[in-house]
Amino acid sequence: MVNIKPVRITMRGRNYQIYYHNPNGERRRLSAGNNLQNAQRMAIKFNDWLMEGKDPESEMEKAKQIERARKITLKELFPVFIERHGSKQSNNMQIMYHYRFKNVIRCPQLAGIPINSISKRLMLDYMHTRMKQDGVSAATVNREAALVKSMLFRATEWDIIESNLLQGLRLLPEAEKRKVEISTEDAANLLAELPEQMANIVEFAIYSGFRKENILGLKIESIKFHDLTPTGEAELVIKGGRTEKFPLCPLAIEVLKRAIGNREKGYVFLNPHTNTRYYSILKTFDCAVRKTSLTVGGKKLRFHDLRHVFATWLHKSDVSLDIVRLLLGHRDRETTDRYITYDPMHYRNVLNVIPKIDRKNNKETVKNGKNWQGL
Repeated sequence: MVNIKPVRITMRGRNYQIYYHNPNGERRRLSAGNNLQNAQRMAIKFNDWLMEGKDPESEMEKAKQIERARKITLKELFPVFIERHGSKQSNNMQIMYHYRFKNVIRCPQLAGIPINSISKRLMLDYMHTRMKQDGVSAATVNREAALVKSMLFRATEWDIIESNLLQGLRLLPEAEKRKVEISTEDAANLLAELPEQMANIVEFAIYSGFRKENILGLKIESIKFHDLTPTGEAELVIKGGRTEKFPLCPLAIEVLKRAIGNREKGYVFLNPHTNTRYYSILKTFDCAVRKTSLTVGGKKLRFHDLRHVFATWLHKSDVSLDIVRLLLGHRDRETTDRYITYDPMHYRNVLNVIPKIDRKNNKETVKNGKNWQGL
């Protein structure tokens, strides 16, 4: 049986005070207002919690969280999410958050209810309905669901709600991954159709695997060139707001030095017409893609596909999937797997390096006792 000291109620001024000892044996005092009956009910709750080994102050805070969660909706949470989390992301990511949430709030059954009532079943109903009514893909609704899930995850971190009911939500199966295969000749033809500075951007994207926004926003101050080797590293803010350093190969360093010239600070890739950073390069890039007729699975090559090219070329050179994952800044291998186009013939050749076991000679060695060295 739990040995606890009794909870006492005393009058102090015009208010009642509750005295008790928490599970750690510390003496605590909390105000219970000026109503005796409320103070007595609170003292009974405190006594029950203490009998269960719980801290009354922690339990009261949980009750406040639940009460707050009964009122706040996704629509009310979104500005807080953008201010605390979204502001640390890139401008493109913030725009994407707003675009996705604009679709979510069209569903009052989801956006207008308390956030601690949003269940997996409700989220899946929304996803299936949106696909049926709006004709969007599974990938689109998966990203909207991921946004809502992220908002609820942050809400638990900020003590707005006690738990995230969408934790463990299984997203819908998406279409087959995009297979990106271009040769060095294809890449050379693409670069030839681009203006010099734009060609530097595309070439650097292939050699680094960086996202477009990271490349356009890359500053000279964020780059470190190594003294002893023709390599270096760049510090980037990636998805999730994390800041990490990424190694750069000699080919990427060569492009950087070509673009930077004698400058010591500022953006790496400058628009020669404005002498400021690029904000959009897709129009020029798409024009060069059309001229070279570069397609992926029947669709035109996208700038983001260059990240796939980086990953695929590395893996075809026998770089492990775990190393590729780190270079891309992914948290899990499943994401990295979607970036790589596998060549079955390459794996057949790799399997040929497995050494053969000579069972006959091994039997003779065992028979002669040669493997029992030292006996």
